[in-house]
Amino acid sequence: MADKSAYIASQLGQIVTAVLKKMATEKSKVSSSSISNYLSESNEFRNLVHTVMTGGDKSDVLKYVTPLRGFVSDQGLKTVEDMVFDPKRTHDETMDALLRTVSDHLLSLEKRQHKFSAFIDDVFSKFVNLQADLTSSLGHNIEFVEKDLAMDKKLLNEAQDMHRILKSEDSIEYLKSKMLDSFSSFVNTFDQKTTTKRDHLGTIATEYSNVNNELEQYKNQVNQLQSDLNRYKNESIQDHMTGLYNRKYMDMKLTEEIERFKRMGTPFSIVMADIDKFKSINDTYGHQVGDQVLKHMSQLIKENIRRTDFAFRYGGEEFMILLVNADARNATHVSEMIRKKLEATNFSLKDCSFNVTASFGIAQFKPDDTAESAIKLADERLYTAKQSGRNRIVSN
Repeated sequence: MADKSAYIASQLGQIVTAVLKKMATEKSKVSSSSISNYLSESNEFRNLVHTVMTGGDKSDVLKYVTPLRGFVSDQGLKTVEDMVFDPKRTHDETMDALLRTVSDHLLSLEKRQHKFSAFIDDVFSKFVNLQADLTSSLGHNIEFVEKDLAMDKKLLNEAQDMHRILKSEDSIEYLKSKMLDSFSSFVNTFDQKTTTKRDHLGTIATEYSNVNNELEQYKNQVNQLQSDLNRYKNESIQDHMTGLYNRKYMDMKLTEEIERFKRMGTPFSIVMADIDKFKSINDTYGHQVGDQVLKHMSQLIKENIRRTDFAFRYGGEEFMILLVNADARNATHVSEMIRKKLEATNFSLKDCSFNVTASFGIAQFKPDDTAESAIKLADERLYTAKQSGRNRIVSN
């Protein structure tokens, strides 16, 4: 069965990639229904579905949910999980729900890509227009300076004319007449220079205002994009319900920590934690109460680890904690704090109240370990804690 799961997991990504490439080549509009149509026309996809459905056991679907965690909406995967345990739902309905969840996720990615592409196009257009405005403004300024210098030269010439007239020996009447003409010309030129400069300064102010408005709009768009990117980043690495990091981000951080361990020998430990008898809580009190228990456990974990540590929702009611620069003894101390606080929490409902416990398995990373072997060891110790009576910690 493990070989079958590995085969299906590897084939699904290849099939979806091929379908999207085909849609792009044929310039087909991307939508949930169009993706479904293309998938239904794919022989490879039909063969994969046939492989998945072999045996007709709905529990098989869960094996295909796990590889999608951290990539596809947790809410969508939770719906699929609920359908698996709902006796009224058939295998085909459950598989259809899983495929719709994957299709919706692909559509969401396509929409985000279009949004960012549109933003880049808009920014490019704004920069082109802004550059044109600045170039035009610079051209106007050069033209204005040239005209202003010509007026200065004209004023200088007229002033020199008046100076020559004053030094002439013509009659007083002739002198008055020439002087009045020259002075009148001088005043007209000076008035024209003043008016032209005042008008040009007004034009510059308008152009500056327009350019400033363009820059302000661009700044606002960049800030909005930054906000969207931060939100998308958080959505891509966080578990929707608990606010902890998801398995995709867990793989990234674990790889980074292993590299640091190899370079510097910095110790770190992995803690696997699982809420005891969680299915019984869901069956007795309902999924909404179960969700509140998950959120409370997540909050306890976040409150009792350092800012340099990382907490992940591993799946269902299971959590993984990555304790940086911590050996097994430190990890046991942190786990014990979380265990005691959870055990002491009383969950009160209208008609009753109940307490919850959790079990923990710890593995300190060793030189010969891999990410998979360290997680497996911590998971085996978690299983030992469960088999030994639950509500306890096993670290060796």
